[in-house]
Amino acid sequence: MATSAFDSTVPPSDSTRSAFDSNRAGTYGVMEATAQRSADRVAGFLCAFSFALSGIALARTPGLLAPVAILVALIAVRMSEAHRTLAAAAVAVSGLAFFFGMVIAITTDSSLF
Repeated sequence: MATSAFDSTVPPSDSTRSAFDSNRAGTYGVMEATAQRSADRVAGFLCAFSFALSGIALARTPGLLAPVAILVALIAVRMSEAHRTLAAAAVAVSGLAFFFGMVIAITTDSSLF
């Protein structure tokens, strides 16, 4: 009995299986790399937003804006692999903005929240 090339009972050869697996792995690798680049881009924008919130928190309501800046920076740390040091700097700057913003608000009798 002759078997057809399209017969489902015949297992695929090793060369066919390895070509299929390498093609599938390459496709998923490209998709994961693209998704990671997008996540890094968003994390960079979140770091910049955190820096902006930290600067604003020094002048206006540090009790409200600085914790939000810290939270945004922590999300950026978790999201990014390429911008880890930038995100860590954003966390540090946000923490310092909270401290110094509170000091400035207390010394000038401004609102904390």
